[in-house]
Order: sequence, then structure tokens, then C-alpha cells
Amino acid sequence: MLVAVNNENVYVNAMNVQRNIKQKTEYFCPNCKELVFLKKGLIKQAHFTHFQKSDCAVFSEGETEEHVSGKAMLYQWFIHQNIPCQLEAYLPNLKQRPDLLIWLDEQTPVAIEFQCSSLSAQRMIERTNGYIENGYKVYWILGGSYHFKHKLTSFQKLFIKEHKKIGCYFLELHVDKSTLTVHFNINQYGNSSQIASYSAHIELTKANTNLDNIKERLLHISKAKQNELKNQLIKSQSSLNRGRNYQVPEIVAFQKYIYKRGDSLISLPVEVYLPVKNQLFIKTLPYFWKYQLLEWIMNRNSGEVISKKEVHNKFFVMIQNNELVFHLMPFISLESKKRCIDSFMALLTERGLLSVISNSDWMVQREPQRYENEKEKIADFLALDYSFATESNVKVTK
Repeated sequence: MLVAVNNENVYVNAMNVQRNIKQKTEYFCPNCKELVFLKKGLIKQAHFTHFQKSDCAVFSEGETEEHVSGKAMLYQWFIHQNIPCQLEAYLPNLKQRPDLLIWLDEQTPVAIEFQCSSLSAQRMIERTNGYIENGYKVYWILGGSYHFKHKLTSFQKLFIKEHKKIGCYFLELHVDKSTLTVHFNINQYGNSSQIASYSAHIELTKANTNLDNIKERLLHISKAKQNELKNQLIKSQSSLNRGRNYQVPEIVAFQKYIYKRGDSLISLPVEVYLPVKNQLFIKTLPYFWKYQLLEWIMNRNSGEVISKKEVHNKFFVMIQNNELVFHLMPFISLESKKRCIDSFMALLTERGLLSVISNSDWMVQREPQRYENEKEKIADFLALDYSFATESNVKVTK
């Protein structure tokens, strides 16, 4: 712990305690009131710890050096930005202590949790809901064991949030580099291992770091070249073929479904491959749910009208039938999930399969193209114009 109570009942920050002071001062755990002592050396972050293994429910001896140092690093950075910040502040209405409590404005306190150890989804959701229900905003920052590498884990997805300007994002702290990393505009291609994102790295030791500058950097990072996106589509086709050859269950189930409807992995329309905004939320194989929705739409005759209400009703039916299954992502609202379907409808409109006739209605224009060979399909992949894909033109993480 970084904060303790001294024998004068004053809260003391371990970073501010002077070494080699002559008077003897006793320190107590703010939670269990047991006696603790100060550890302050030349290498490790100064902190307080219990004298023996403790049953303290809040400050256990399992706290790692990374966790202690990370909290101190974030605290010092917030203070340098003139952001009011408290370390390990006790919230009596919640009976818990966030790692930090800050105020970005005068109205709303913000809890900062630096997560370095494993946490059950249930406990994470309980803590998050507790903050929100009691008027706090909350940001979770992931430690080294959970930094983004090549794909998103189920655990990382718990912490993804959504912002109207930078899309899906999550935060991670690199204590060894004194760097806060923001992974943003996170999106998914053919399957869960194909993740695209931007990354911005904020050096916490720089005195001139400014939150407004950070926002500008996030909003003005350049878009990647279209060729990278086209290559992703070709890889998606290869992924389907490999899944069939290696009998991957979800791809075998998809293959059986489309065979019964006269399709094959070769004949599939381009539209089921194209990424849509926030399909990252959906656990169901992307080709599968897009094919089912496209099938439902194309059961209509050319010139027939489909309303947004019908589409959203179909969305809920697909959920009830387990045709559309979402990842456990507590920060993502149902409305945001529904926008995945709206984005797919917009894609079909851009592709000319539908036309917009009002703010809430589409008209069926034509059937999607089927393919007789893979060479023909790949040629169409390479000829695609991605100018319409506002959320697709993002940097593919290697």
C-alpha cells in the first residue's frame, strides 16, 4: 500500500516520508487498522506493508512491485498535469479503495484501477457497476501480464470501452518504460485472431505531457493503405479453407449450413467478408452471422422495402436463437452492439444490394454475386474500393 495512517491519525503517502528521521512514527493500515511498516530503499518503490501475513481484505501481501510502482507513477503523472488525485482513497459507500481517485472536472470523480493480477469477470463487473451506480466513472488500466500482443483475450475484452471519436479502446501501463499505451480503433477481421488497431504511447515522465495534446494525437494518426485491407480479405479466405481442412468446429458448422442452401466456401459473396464497425463485439463467426442476415434480407423480392424496425427485430431474434452471440464486454451497451447490424446494412447499401429510401427504410436492389472459382473472388477482393469503409481503414497490427 502507498498510503497509511500515522499515530496522529493523519494519512501519509509513502513517497513523502523522509528516510532516517529521528523520531519514531507508527503507521497503521487504513483498512484493518493493524500496525504496518515502511519499506523505502534505493531501488524499489516506497510502500507500507503489514508485519506478518494479514487477513486484510483490501491490502494483501500479494501486491506486486509492478502494482505498487505503477500506482505511484500514475499518481505523480496526474499531479504533474494539475489533476486532483488521491491514492487508495477509501469509498465508504462502496467499502473499497480504488488505486487512484481523480477529478477531471468538479462534478464527477473518476476511479482508476491498475489491474496486474487475474480477476474474475463477475468480480470485475460487480466493481465496475458499483462505481457507476454510485456516481463514479471508472477506467481500468492493464498491467504487464495482460498487455496486447497479437490477439485479444477474453480477459482483455472485459476492459474495452467505446468512444465516439476513437472507437473501441483499452489502456495498458508499461511500468518498466514509464509509458501509458492506448490501443484504439480496435476492430476485427475474419476471425478473432485478426485484430486491427492503432496504438498511442504516452511517456509519463515528460513534464510537458498534456491531456488535450493526447486527444489530438489519437484523432490525427494517419490511416493505413488500402492494400493492407485487401490482403486481410485474401487471408480470410485462406483461413476458411484451413478451418475446413483441419475440421475447426465453427467453420465446419458454417460450411454445413451454407451447403444446405446451395453455397460453398468458394461461392460465398464478398459481403460476408467485409469488416463492419465493432464486429469485435460479436463472438459468432463473422461470416456466419453476416451470411444469415444477408440470407434473411435476400429472401425479399427486388423492390421490396425493409424497415429499420424489422432489422432490429431480426437482431433480437438472432440473439434469442443463439445465431448472434456477443463477447462478455461490460462497458459495451446493447445500442452499440445493435450498431454492428446497422453498419452491415450501410455496407450492403454501399455495395448496391440495398438503397436507402428514408431514414428508417431500405429497398432491395439486387442479389449479391456468387463465385465459381477462387481466382475470380480474389480478383474482386483486389479491385475493391474501400473509400466507404470509415471504420475499416485502420492499421493492421502485425
